[in-house]
Formats: sequence, structure tokens, C-alpha cells
Amino acid sequence: MKRADQALLSTAFAETGLSHAAVRTLHSDHVEHVERATETEPNASSLRECHDCGLFQSLSTVPHGGTAHCVRCAARLTQARRHSVALSALASALGLALFAVCPFLPLASGVMNGGRFTVSYLFTGPERLADHGAWELSVAVLLTLLVLPIAKLSLVMAMATALWLGHVPHWLKWSFGWLPWVSRWGMVDVFLLGSMIALTRLQAWMQVSFGPALFAFGGVALCSLTVDAALDRPAFWRAVPWARAAPAAGALHGCHGCDLVIQAHRGSRCPRCGHRLSERKGASFRRTWAFVATAALLAIPANVWPVMTITKLGRGGPSTILGGTAELAQHGFLGLACLVFVASILVPIAKLASLVVLLITAQRGSQSNLVLRTRLFRVVDRIGRWSMLDIFATMTLVALARFGWLGNVLPDDGAIAFCGVVLLTLLASDAFDPRLMWDAAGRNPQPRAERAASLLRRDARAPDGASWGAN
Repeated sequence: MKRADQALLSTAFAETGLSHAAVRTLHSDHVEHVERATETEPNASSLRECHDCGLFQSLSTVPHGGTAHCVRCAARLTQARRHSVALSALASALGLALFAVCPFLPLASGVMNGGRFTVSYLFTGPERLADHGAWELSVAVLLTLLVLPIAKLSLVMAMATALWLGHVPHWLKWSFGWLPWVSRWGMVDVFLLGSMIALTRLQAWMQVSFGPALFAFGGVALCSLTVDAALDRPAFWRAVPWARAAPAAGALHGCHGCDLVIQAHRGSRCPRCGHRLSERKGASFRRTWAFVATAALLAIPANVWPVMTITKLGRGGPSTILGGTAELAQHGFLGLACLVFVASILVPIAKLASLVVLLITAQRGSQSNLVLRTRLFRVVDRIGRWSMLDIFATMTLVALARFGWLGNVLPDDGAIAFCGVVLLTLLASDAFDPRLMWDAAGRNPQPRAERAASLLRRDARAPDGASWGAN
């Protein structure tokens, strides 16, 4: 093993408090295996692939509340949570109950001088956006604010219920495999921040009151965060029955749906969750370049064109992203102005530049700074969704400011272009496979078929906490 990997091994075990005496790192036939703490039940399948660097590792027992990280790139492999199924189901049920009352309660209300009064409900914003020709924004808002967050909570609730009943249908296994992707695209927390920014701007020219639905959405966001904190996906998947078969000929695959490591031909289905097995994401470089190039082209009109048209007492005009940031600063909200500037301008530019660097270095086969580049990808993948706060702020302004010549806000073409930039950069990070950086550097050669079968058989026989010797 290289010195860099040994250093990472020491760092990873220092984080979890494990001793090196309980751990052995092996490098046999081009596959590295590490015995370390993760799974909480004995005799569970312990072979796992890191989806950030492609390293196959053998995991053994870690106490509840612990987290296991990849010894090579420090990516989180799993977190062990006590009563994960019950707590996740409870938080999901509460979140769905709060979602159910949101359409019937006002989000916010506004009063202009002279007594003109308006109320905004959950669907007021999407309806107003569609009525004024911005149906693309309406669809994006409905998907990220309602459809996907509800799907996330429903999947967790349905899987917990199915496990309690003792029968998990095939369609639910397949759907639950998409939970990480659904969770990343659900943006209730981003909506709350965007709404706060919009309502703060409106306070400069009308009296604004927060409605009960806004607090209900705050509860939904807390429930969603609780699900993320309590969810132990391996604990869910360990309870799912599936037909175990002898390893087939082919390469080792780490299933993206349920993390099962299996030897199979590319394109075959995972026997546990039903997802298609693939060593790497298909056409990753080409798809990522296409999304990045399109987003870069849209970034020009997104920052030049107005995102909305504001009318106050018969006067006003178009407002760009920078214009909105300047308006917040002029009214003394410097913190919010900096937040909008970072999320709406710096983050998309930084994300595009980072993806270009990652693509170029991977395609050139660079062997330098692999861990640093992998961590850069994780940052890019996590922060990109927060750029949607400007879209949610625009929707809130359009929904509440509808007093005609006294005060009115309408969406403009710049908002559609900016929404396109945000969604395309999210798709680009989804399409990029960071394991290709390690492949290009020659760090992930596949084991021979007979060696892969031997590893899987040994993993199935190994008792909890066993250490494997090198052949």
C-alpha cells in the first residue's frame, strides 16, 4: 500500500478511536481490503465499495453512533444508528402529516399602505409563475419543493412499514435504492431560506406577516434532517430478504442502489434491489461535459438578463441578480446580501470551474492530489443545490407582491436561464463519476474473475471481526 493510503488509514482510525491492532490492511491481486468498524449485526455481508474512489473494503463491527470512512479518500461509507428504522419512520410520518396541512394554510400575507391586503398559499407562487409564462420555473419549484421531498419521506415510511409487515415488494426495493438521489434533489430547506430573503426584501415597502404554512414547512425541514441523521441504510437493507446465489463470472460491482458487492456481468440486475449493475456511470465524461458546457452558455444570460420586473407606485423596472443583492445591502441587510451573492453568483461559477478542472485532470490521467480532488467533488456535489434559493425567493416575491401599480413583481427570462444553470450543474455533478479519476491514475485495476469469486466467498464465510490474511 502507498504511504498516502497508510496516512489516510491512520487518520480514519483516529477519528473513530479504533486501534491498529484490530485492523489489517491487505493488498492482494490489486484489491485492497480493510477490516474496520461499520456494521452492527454479526455475519452481515461486509464487503463494500467506496463510490467516491472505487476501493473495495471489508467492514466489521462499529458501535452504535459511529461512522465508518473510506481509508483512502475519507468518504463516509456508513453510519451506525440505534433504532434507525423506527426513528426514521416516525420522523417521516410527522413530516408527511405536516405536508398534508400546508396547502390549506397561508404561507405569508402582506399589507400595503392604504389597507390593500394579499395572502400567499402553497400553490400561489407556481400558479403565478405559470400564468406569466415562466412555466419552467413552476415545474422546477413543484418538483424540488413538493414532489421529491414527499417522495423521500414516503419511501422511508413505506420501507419501514414493509419491513415491519415482513414483506418488501420488488418495486419498493427498486424505489428505495433511489433514496440518496431523491434526498439530494428535495429542497425544502433551500425554499425556507429563499422565502426568508424574499420576505425581508418585501418588508422595505409593505408590512409582511409569516403564515402558519411557513412554520409547517420549517417542521418538514426538521423532519427531513432528522431522517438524514437517523437513517442507517445498511440496517434497512440487512432486513430485506433476497435470494443469495453463487457468484457468477464477471467483474466485482458495488450496487449504487443498496451497496451490495456482487460478481456479475455488466448490465445485469442486483439480486437485492433490482438496479442495473455497472462498474462506472455510463458515458460519464461526455454527459458531464455536455451539462457543463450548456450551463456555462446559460450563465451569461442568467447574470445579464433581469430575473424579475419590480413595480413600486407606478415606477420601477427590471432587476438582475446583482441588482437584488445591491438592494438588500442598501436596506442594511448585509448578511443576506452576502449570502445571495455567494449562493447565486459565486457558487455556480465555482462549481462550473471545479467540474472543468476535475474533468481535465481525470481525462489526462493525472495522479496528483487524488484525495484533494475527490474532496473537491464532494463539496461541489453538496453545495450546488443552495443556488436554488434565488428561484424560491423570486417565486415568493411573485406570489405576494401583486398590488398592480402600487407594488408588483413579475418573473423575467433571466430567472429561467438561472434556474437552467442550477439544474444543469446539479445534473453535471450527478453524471460525473469520481472513481474515474482513480481509474485513470491506475489505482483501481479489477481483480481476476477467480480472485473476485474467492473474495466474495471469503466475505460470506468470515465471522464478525475476522481479519483476512494475504494470499
